[in-house]
Amino acid sequence: MNQLTLKNTVLAKNGGAPVAGDVITTNGLVFVNPKIKSGDYKDMGNGMMGATKTFIDPNWVNAEFDIPVQMKKSSALGTAPSIDEMFKMCGLDETIVAATSVAYAPGGTAGTGQIKVYTDGYVRALSGVAGSFKISGKVGEPLSATFSVKGFLASAEATAEANPTVTLDTNTAPVVTKVTVLTVGGTELNADSFDLDSGIQIKELYAMNIAEYYVDDFDPSITVSAVKIKGTDEAAWADFTAGTIRAIIVQVGVAGAMIELSIPYAMLKDVSEADDNGNVKITRTFRAQASAGNDNYTITYK
Repeated sequence: MNQLTLKNTVLAKNGGAPVAGDVITTNGLVFVNPKIKSGDYKDMGNGMMGATKTFIDPNWVNAEFDIPVQMKKSSALGTAPSIDEMFKMCGLDETIVAATSVAYAPGGTAGTGQIKVYTDGYVRALSGVAGSFKISGKVGEPLSATFSVKGFLASAEATAEANPTVTLDTNTAPVVTKVTVLTVGGTELNADSFDLDSGIQIKELYAMNIAEYYVDDFDPSITVSAVKIKGTDEAAWADFTAGTIRAIIVQVGVAGAMIELSIPYAMLKDVSEADDNGNVKITRTFRAQASAGNDNYTITYK
């Protein structure tokens, strides 16, 4: 019988084993392709060519893959969204204000995540998972995110296990529209897209009696593309030259169902211009710097 990709289920939990209630509602198929540590060597001495051989370390089995999602609103104000465990796997702290908001910012612990990916009755389970993410917004499309994760497996082959019965997140994701607010230094831009890249740098530690992933550093950035306003947007080049610090706010959705990205200490690190159907498109990339420790950015559901 053929294995069907339609029956693809992802469970994720930070700091514990995931259960059916920890389902991640994805908007694309998720495949785990294990990598097994291997290398090569040669036995020298007889002059024979073509003598390269392969060795395998069956205990060093890992995987790297992406989990694409829509950033759906929370079920209620002050309630964590369904992808909260993914944010925690990326080392973000969660702050809940009852009946008001849920916020995520750097400062948590990565490397303790567990993920199970089911495909039509077979599962691969990963532990020691750490991740990074990119949040993307484009006019006319729902706000989305891609989580890129790394973890270890006990074995490369999938194990027979029925897909769990899950309840998917039926909330909607806010759509980036004409009324979406994106301001730089208090000035609203005619932006048509933006990308917040967490810039999380994940390292692998593998030695006798230990195998883990950990976050070595992070260097977040936000890239904003906008229609250039003649004269006015020359200020971007002046800011670039002067190293000016700007606060950036992105608000997608309406109050009560809004997702806000806040970068309080952004500095330009690249500016470019190009043609876009007869208009000049200006693209700015800012480093989301810290001013008071781990305040590089905040993601708030409110």
